[in-house]
Amino acid sequence: MTQAIVDVIIIGGGPAGLYAAFYAGLRDLTVTVLEAQDELGGKINFYPEKFVWDVGALPATRGIDVRTNLIQQAQTFQANFYPSSKAVEITKEDNIFYVEDEQGRIHPGRTVLFAIGGGIVSPKKLTVPIDTAVQDHVYYAFPDYRILKDTHMIVSGGGDGAVDYANECLKFTDTVSIIYRGDKLKAHEASITSFKENGGKVILASDIRAIRQSPDKRMELLLDDHTTLTADHLLVQHGHDRDSSFLDKLAFEFNREQDFYLACEEPTITNVPGCFAAGDIQFSKGKVYLLAGAFQEAALSVNQIKQYLDPESFGHGMVSSHNEKFDDFNQTLIEQMDDAN
Repeated sequence: MTQAIVDVIIIGGGPAGLYAAFYAGLRDLTVTVLEAQDELGGKINFYPEKFVWDVGALPATRGIDVRTNLIQQAQTFQANFYPSSKAVEITKEDNIFYVEDEQGRIHPGRTVLFAIGGGIVSPKKLTVPIDTAVQDHVYYAFPDYRILKDTHMIVSGGGDGAVDYANECLKFTDTVSIIYRGDKLKAHEASITSFKENGGKVILASDIRAIRQSPDKRMELLLDDHTTLTADHLLVQHGHDRDSSFLDKLAFEFNREQDFYLACEEPTITNVPGCFAAGDIQFSKGKVYLLAGAFQEAALSVNQIKQYLDPESFGHGMVSSHNEKFDDFNQTLIEQMDDAN
């Protein structure tokens, strides 16, 4: 099935792609967003309870709240969103790009914006037997901190991510254990020391072989030495798999950096006419590796797309505080503030 032609197809529904969808609407561009994962948000989905500090004027904010606000903002101008729609092919005919997703749908657009980060990232999951009765207590991203109080959390893994999350767990419950198959944790020494000094327990040279429900309805981990551990929750941090093959399969000869990133002589403009890049996938001189940098690149790429499609257009959109597009939204906010007072 072929969809209607839009001005820009954004491949990737993470922070860069979501902000680009919002700003494209601000610039009167029609948008389709394709996201490979089941949910929008990109890598923010991996740290929902951790605080984001690197966005100007935004106070320290939980990842899950940043994600929620980004999605809400991206939906301001009725962009088309397709989660669970991994892009698998791109062709071009008569100056129109045709992006096919894994569902077999064809999405035509006048331009393409790559916002795929470092590729499609998925947490490595346990392959051991897990009783369905306790499956909901096995996590691959930091869970809601409110469930941790007065519980025993086990973190499986020995890298920086595992130890960082274990230290985070100690803020909400006193009983946290790290289990790792190696003889020594691989995380930064300061993080390991902090974990131990704050009461964390480390179990080395042990691997999980099965997970079942204990007689008291808790979680019981069977280890490879035939011992067991009882806990309430298990957070698995065994790293991530990255599918970075998408660009390699395309017929377009992109300039690349480190055999993966899209190298741009001018930020966000690739060497293929009509194709742009923002966020982690984009490499250019002076790149800022912050979440705030992804937002800046998203807006810049949209401005460049606008001028690519309409060379007579302005190089940037009117700032939101003066843009008539927000008049109705602002009036609604004023009325809500009045009602609250």
